[in-house]
Amino acid sequence: MHRLFAIILFACTLCNSVFGLNKPVQNNRELKVIWFTSFPFIYEDENGTVTGIEKEMFELFRDYMQQKNGKNIQITFSKAPDFSGVLSSMKNGDATIAGASALSITAERQEYAQFTISYLPDVTVLVSSAGTPIVQTIEEKLEMVRNLDAVTIKGTKYETLLNDLEEETGVSLKTIYINSDQNILDGIMGEPDRFGFIDLPIYLMRIQNGGEVVRQNFFTTIGQGYAFILPDNSIWKDYLDDFLADPQSQQAISDIISKYLGEELFEFVDNLHGIEELGTSILTKEKEMQLALIRNANLKLEEELAVRKILIISTSVLSVLLFVIGYLLYKNYKSTRLLMGQKEQIEEQQTDIHLKNEQLINRNAQLVALNEEKNNLVRILAHDIRSPLSQIIMITEIVNKNVNQDITEQEQKMLNQVTISAERINQMVTKILDVDGLEENRVKVLHERVDIRTIMKDVSQRYRPIAAQKDIDLTVEFCEEHNMIRTDHLLLLLVLENLVSNAVKFSQSGTCVSLKSECEYDSALFMVSDEGPGFSDDDKKKLFNRFQKLSAKPTAGESSTGLGLSIVKKYVNDLGGEVWVESEMGKGSTFFVKLTV
Repeated sequence: MHRLFAIILFACTLCNSVFGLNKPVQNNRELKVIWFTSFPFIYEDENGTVTGIEKEMFELFRDYMQQKNGKNIQITFSKAPDFSGVLSSMKNGDATIAGASALSITAERQEYAQFTISYLPDVTVLVSSAGTPIVQTIEEKLEMVRNLDAVTIKGTKYETLLNDLEEETGVSLKTIYINSDQNILDGIMGEPDRFGFIDLPIYLMRIQNGGEVVRQNFFTTIGQGYAFILPDNSIWKDYLDDFLADPQSQQAISDIISKYLGEELFEFVDNLHGIEELGTSILTKEKEMQLALIRNANLKLEEELAVRKILIISTSVLSVLLFVIGYLLYKNYKSTRLLMGQKEQIEEQQTDIHLKNEQLINRNAQLVALNEEKNNLVRILAHDIRSPLSQIIMITEIVNKNVNQDITEQEQKMLNQVTISAERINQMVTKILDVDGLEENRVKVLHERVDIRTIMKDVSQRYRPIAAQKDIDLTVEFCEEHNMIRTDHLLLLLVLENLVSNAVKFSQSGTCVSLKSECEYDSALFMVSDEGPGFSDDDKKKLFNRFQKLSAKPTAGESSTGLGLSIVKKYVNDLGGEVWVESEMGKGSTFFVKLTV
């Protein structure tokens, strides 16, 4: 039994020696990288120097071997004649080589070679020429593959995917093969009626730079990932896998890829594994990149406009300066006459200013006289109105005391209303036409306890008969709590009367006008709503100005001075509140008055 075990162990050792499996790497061993152009993974810059993501990854692997394994290795890069040359070199049995060209892990390639673990997700998309419609149905897909030319590179996964598409659709594709060092996108962009498969990162980089192609959603595939390809007997497999799996190396690799793809694009591609809605995620990223392009274009345009503006201004200033210098040199001998002419102009202007000052003084004197005349008129008006009002109040009191029992209840209410109205007018005259108050643009505001229910009942009782004459339903809704507020009773009454009066005046027969109140512990809100014609946007701008004639007209020929809402605005301001309106044309209006309790 022990002899059998020894024989098996010897056979395994012999196999490892022959085929190079698990053979330890010696110091100063050369790793030869067979590569072909695949921008930005590995390519030559303008100086002919090999660069790119995979080039820097191999340099990072060299440092890793020295630090982690104490091995100093030499890495050389040998460019293959074409892409297929990278793959075919894996079949010659050289255990010291590796292949690099943004290679996807596929089952076909694993038949003759092996891969390292993946370092980046492998997503392939199908794109078509700019202006090609995005296909949605199977019929549209078949029409596209029949009418468009396919572009690909021999020996690549792109060709394999086209073959799969040809087999799936049963359509014999018209295929255009380009050289391995060309980009499929270059064979599609700028040419009509072409399509082909391309790696997602390369496509997104082109979109990010403003490339114009159309991605077709129906054939987006996600493979096993990008990796380095190795011969079956490679001595580097375990070392490269350990390197790619090392957390510190992974972070460094992420930084390298971000350097070439951009950090946002790398994070997007790196997180595509496990995403269910792959097409939706790519579409979202495309929109983000398109928006970024638009923003960048706008910024660039703004910068160009700014530079152009500066150049125009500079040129204009320079032209003006040259013109001024030339003009001054040419007109130097006429400078004295020019100065005399300017002096005459200044004297004429001074004379004109003096005359205008005299006119302003005269007009100011006229305004002062008119203002005094207005004040005298106000005093006479106040005096003349108070006298008959006092007589009316006295007569109604006498009548109330001596009226006989035959008078009806309605007649008694009307008599009481006469007394109340006369007293109210007397209070209004005292408050509104007070000369000192008008001169200083102020009215003395009282702070008294006011019952919201009572004042709303008074307003509704006064205007309900007027509303009834027009067949308008006037309704009142009181707040249930906090019915007492401290404010000026008369000013609040005038505000509500003006609003209700306007609502009735501008409403059609058969409509409804409502007076509502809502009370909080620290405020009271009054609302007057109607079903009238409403206000236009132009009306709303001048609604509370004095002497404004708006688009709406009284519905029964009533008069309108254009002062009512300006009075409302002033009194609400005097009460320390705010007033506003909500209205739409043809849908009525609601005026809001908010007072602090």
